[in-house]
Amino acid sequence: MSLTLKRNTEYMKTSHTCGFDGLLVKKRKSSDALKGSMKNMEVKRKVFNIVKLLLHHIFATPFTKMENDLVNDGNHHYFEDVLQKIEENKYEDSQQVFDDLVDILEATTRTNKEVNTMLLGNNGIEVKKITYSKEDVELMANQMRKKIYNLEKNLFREELEVNQNEEKQDLEIIQPMDDLDKTFKTLQSRFPAVPALILMTKALDISLSKSLDLDFIRNELEETNKKYQPKFKSYKFFPSRKHDFNMDKVIHSYIAGYQFHKMITKLSNSPVPMRTILNMSDAIESITYIENKESTEAYKKQKDVFEKQGKVDENINVEEMLLFHGTAVASLDSILNSNFIVDALPQQLNTQNEQRKKTMMFGRGVYFSELPAISLMYGNGLLLCKVMPGNCERFKPQGVPPPEISAEYDSREVESNNSQGVIHVVKSPAQILPYCVIQLKKQSLSSQYTKPSQCVQPNHPASHSKAQDQTQAGWSVVKADQSKAHSKLIRVQKTMQNYTFPAASSADQQTCSICCDLLSNEPAVSLARCGHKFHSLCVQELTAHQAGQQHIQCPNCQTIQGVKTGNQPIGGEMKWRKDNGKVPGYPDCGVIVIKYSMADGVQEECHPHPGKPFQAKGYPRTAILPDNQQGNVVLALLIKAFQRRLIFTVGPSLSRGEEDCVTWNGIHHKTVLQDAGSGHGYPDGGYLDRVVEELKQIGVE
Repeated sequence: MSLTLKRNTEYMKTSHTCGFDGLLVKKRKSSDALKGSMKNMEVKRKVFNIVKLLLHHIFATPFTKMENDLVNDGNHHYFEDVLQKIEENKYEDSQQVFDDLVDILEATTRTNKEVNTMLLGNNGIEVKKITYSKEDVELMANQMRKKIYNLEKNLFREELEVNQNEEKQDLEIIQPMDDLDKTFKTLQSRFPAVPALILMTKALDISLSKSLDLDFIRNELEETNKKYQPKFKSYKFFPSRKHDFNMDKVIHSYIAGYQFHKMITKLSNSPVPMRTILNMSDAIESITYIENKESTEAYKKQKDVFEKQGKVDENINVEEMLLFHGTAVASLDSILNSNFIVDALPQQLNTQNEQRKKTMMFGRGVYFSELPAISLMYGNGLLLCKVMPGNCERFKPQGVPPPEISAEYDSREVESNNSQGVIHVVKSPAQILPYCVIQLKKQSLSSQYTKPSQCVQPNHPASHSKAQDQTQAGWSVVKADQSKAHSKLIRVQKTMQNYTFPAASSADQQTCSICCDLLSNEPAVSLARCGHKFHSLCVQELTAHQAGQQHIQCPNCQTIQGVKTGNQPIGGEMKWRKDNGKVPGYPDCGVIVIKYSMADGVQEECHPHPGKPFQAKGYPRTAILPDNQQGNVVLALLIKAFQRRLIFTVGPSLSRGEEDCVTWNGIHHKTVLQDAGSGHGYPDGGYLDRVVEELKQIGVE
């Protein structure tokens, strides 16, 4: 990449073609006052330290020998070579030293090639490779010429040290010209949070400038130190076979590690995707315990408020949970410093290289999960937090998004079909205390994920009507069921008539699991297939809020009464044909190619936002099956699922970060022939069995 320098570029852009201060060429006639014999040890020490500090200048990088310049071919020289020549006593006077420095600048700018450098971390590992364009190098060379000229001009002015001595006492930096490194170290000890590059520049200015406002420098560095000073303390721990139980704060790393390993192995019928973590037992790289006084005080105040409001458990304690939050690694420091901001935008980009939109599909708030595999779908930064749910509303998805969390509730818990809490939406950051950052090993962070599961029971199969298939240029075409013979109210009434019957009165204290009231309080019904009992009105509401209204799915056992249909947009098309190619893993048969086509449209009453447009991006979509006996069985099941409008749905697209999109509805498809590590292709010997089971779970068999 090309580095665009912002510091002093306005000056350089107007002067880089004509030099600075009238200086244009590398050889300069200097008076004897600007020369000093390098045989004088005082002169040698001063010049040596000046060159050494020039190496750390912000614009010196293209002229220094980086770690990748292991061999000097003799044709190119660097500032480090000047230092070596000073040590080897190869200079007669200081003028030769400064001339060599300028020679290096001139030689580098004459080169037509770009300059490559490698930035290294403290551990010697390459951090980033930077490429400077020819224009960048010219700009930086002009700034270095100016700095060299000023240093040379001021080098032997004795009054420099006299004038600066009293000012330096104020900063407790009373250093002679031959010990500039100590100036930097003193600054570093006084202002530890200030980046080293800024301190190096200030050290050079303090030691060599003609006059300084030390009060201004001190105030400036104090403000900069506050700016970079983190508001939290961190204690980092690494997994080890050896344990020091007396180590300060180590107990928190054990708690966080236990919580991660306990929850990462849990399986869930989640309404959102779950990321696949490899080598789970050895996935943790490190655990960092966090202490932030401001966040802790706000958390305690909120805890006191909940206590006064009576939001306590049976032991008169405010309920606290340990929940996971996933985010971009770059966002972690901001959260640890200032806690969460509900409306903060994600830093990740979507597939169109656009900033990912924030989709609060279960209400406004900060999103957490008990399952780290769900949180890691939103970034590699995994944060474990203490959370006070307060008065929590339980919500089980029924095909439509819920309204915003009402004022009477402090949070919302989104449950899976087996009533396990998988997503927690917390209204206020004061209810949250960041606890530990769990860093996972790179090799454990897979790009694969498990799609949302419907977790429903099978129903009686419905025969596939071949009369609905058409032929179109070698393709067999399937249309979805578009019938709307009755209104929503009539569809609900017919479903109730077909799949429920009045429940016998009971003297015991049975409750309706939908509303949690006694069954004896209102008329009750039994479901035809499973026999579970509920209030009649509750079942009607449940049926009215699901897609299709042609079935009832028991909230207790998930058994489907009737034929389940979905809310796939009307007007889509499924085409399939057989080709002579080969599917990896199935060498003895051909290929079945399926194409799904969907178009933009307007959402119906069964969609999340009725009357609002939806988008069908990325269509047609292709799926591939082997042309063998089992592959043809899967094809017939997919045709049936498409006719029942179960293949696609309308909702948020996690991959695009956009709302109101036509998306897959949880039935896995192989969309490429050869798998490249994504899990979307072949060979996959268990795929056909898995997809048959997925279809069976939603009543397609």
